[in-house]
Amino acid sequence: MGSVEKNVALVFGASGISGWAVTKNLMSYPTTTTFARVIGLSNKPVDLPNSRLPIGDRRLEMYHGINLRGDLPSVVQQMKATVPHVEEVTHVYYCVYSNASAYAQDVMELLDINVGMTGNAVHAIDQVCTNLQFLVLQTGTNVSRTYLRRPMHVLRMKNYGVAVYEFQDKIKIDPPLRETLPRIPSPWGDEIFYYGQVDLIKKAQKGKTWKWCEVRPDTIIGFTPGMTNMTSLEPIGLFLSLWRYVNGQGASIPYIGTAENYRHTNSDSSQDIIARSHIYLSVVKPEAANGEAFNVADSETPTSWVGRWPILASYFGLKGLPPDGTAEDFFPAEKWWNDHQEEYKQMCTEFGLRERTIPPESWIFVRAACLYLKRDRHLSLEKIRDLGFREEFVQGQGHIIGFDRMVESKILPPSEAMKMGASNC
Repeated sequence: MGSVEKNVALVFGASGISGWAVTKNLMSYPTTTTFARVIGLSNKPVDLPNSRLPIGDRRLEMYHGINLRGDLPSVVQQMKATVPHVEEVTHVYYCVYSNASAYAQDVMELLDINVGMTGNAVHAIDQVCTNLQFLVLQTGTNVSRTYLRRPMHVLRMKNYGVAVYEFQDKIKIDPPLRETLPRIPSPWGDEIFYYGQVDLIKKAQKGKTWKWCEVRPDTIIGFTPGMTNMTSLEPIGLFLSLWRYVNGQGASIPYIGTAENYRHTNSDSSQDIIARSHIYLSVVKPEAANGEAFNVADSETPTSWVGRWPILASYFGLKGLPPDGTAEDFFPAEKWWNDHQEEYKQMCTEFGLRERTIPPESWIFVRAACLYLKRDRHLSLEKIRDLGFREEFVQGQGHIIGFDRMVESKILPPSEAMKMGASNC
């Protein structure tokens, strides 16, 4: 596992939903002495007092301002100037994603941006991190891009082609999905930028002593104290808390997606389980993990909204019901939320909450999770289990941890307030 004096972690994207969890877990997993330094990099400054990171721990360092969308010489210079003793870094975790052109007509621009950023990061650390031992790239099966070129949002699922909506009849999905499945062929897989990321790392690693692997979660369950639109959990939590505030304790809430989607299975992938897989593969099993891709999820047992929705509703003192209407009907949660903003502001005032907005991009993630993924898509965990990674959450546990973190960050009212008394509205 290496001595504490020699292990130094660097996390690209430390303020994002995955990078935040990796940074947090590096401080204590697999032990509190595994890493001597944990260096988090973010594009913008992190609000450290509200970050829910152990900022009093001298091992944690947070920096910002490295522009991965610039040219490589600039990135190299920024790395040297920004991170003290960057040459000490032994383990790198790449958790960066840009949706800067998510609504662009030229959707290939998003591929170019993300592959270019990855290339700059990989080639920069190859130059400046002279003690580099391992690099982890997080890819996944979750939403790759969204755009509004057509009346219906179209979402590309990265590996396995789970949600290539325009070509569903061309791509066979036969879960459990395994890492040995071939890439999605052209033209249907042309916009999956993960392929380009993997190929450039393979090329960069040739002849080098450092190792690498790829981690593939399903749709990520989690929360980050900083603003992000890359999650469905926060919009759902905010919606359910406001529904409780408006309608009272014990009120019923039908599933907000379609009846068809309600039944389909997937593999919940909570941010802490994902983070620990990064660390386990890179520190505990680096030789066996080298050059390989690994599915990661909370459990080998597939889950669906049939079991998940009542658990989430219960957290807020609500009764979660099956969806109303026909297979294609769904509850207009986004509209209801927008129509009840006065009550939301009242709730924030009453409980001293930090007001959050739910941008359209976040509602897209909700629709992806609750409306559009009309297939069973659960993952095989056989490969990572064979390497001894046994971290596991029961159904709903990752969601509850995320909600608890939202309460601690004063985004949601205290859970006891949601489960007792009548609404003040």
